[in-house]
Amino acid sequence: MLASMDARVTLAEVDRRLADLYGDPQPEQHEPLDLLVRTILSQNTSDRNRDRAYASLRARFPTWEDVLGATPQEIADAIQGAGLHKQRAERILSVLQLIVQKQGALSLDFLRNLTPEEAEQWLLSLPGVGKKTAYIVLLMGYAIPRFPVDTHVARVTQRLGVRPASGEPHAVLAPLIPQGRQLPLHLNLINLGRQVCVARRPRCPQCPLPDLCDYVMAKADPRLRANLRAGETSAVLVRRGDGVQTMRPDREELLAILSDPMVHSVEASGTLSTKEVA
Repeated sequence: MLASMDARVTLAEVDRRLADLYGDPQPEQHEPLDLLVRTILSQNTSDRNRDRAYASLRARFPTWEDVLGATPQEIADAIQGAGLHKQRAERILSVLQLIVQKQGALSLDFLRNLTPEEAEQWLLSLPGVGKKTAYIVLLMGYAIPRFPVDTHVARVTQRLGVRPASGEPHAVLAPLIPQGRQLPLHLNLINLGRQVCVARRPRCPQCPLPDLCDYVMAKADPRLRANLRAGETSAVLVRRGDGVQTMRPDREELLAILSDPMVHSVEASGTLSTKEVA
């Protein structure tokens, strides 16, 4: 795990490279209450299932007042595609009921009149609403600087080494995010997690961040890591399942070797003769 200052520097460079690769993406525009329900539907399911369930819900109940007037079973029938549909239906209905009870209307517009901290605490008081859900509403609905951590962001930042596997990820990452870059970095880390840094068999050779990534650099011995940081190259021993190969790669070739899932480890070797270098 990197020290916090190193983690800030790393995330700033991650943000720069991902912006070069993906640009600064903009999410679809949704009303805050729509965002809230969509994010509740996204919990522990795929984006595809969330979108399918949300579209089905809105097709059957065009307004949130219609949803509020429905039974839990009717809502559950409409969102079956999201999985755990009965629990989600009860949660959505409870959230809508509480908003009306506390505010007198099915709207989150009142959050604009609260401080960011007050708005966050109000959302977190709703049943089943955690920091990820609250932060998505605040960031995408009101441009309040919060950094949501979904499963993709959590996986990528852990592999990079900017946060530990344990601990509350929002609390760890929030102070490390470059100022004003919460939204594009959030979306770009999700893109990377979906396309490259997938849960199983990550596609490390396609990644723009190998030299920043603990998951990749863990294959390199300490001397080799020091050489890489210093911009130096040397002969290396590359260990694969089928044996050991001696090579003298340049920096880009070495990063490609480290990113190869078939490579077990790479070590800086001693001084080698020309004949010994493959």
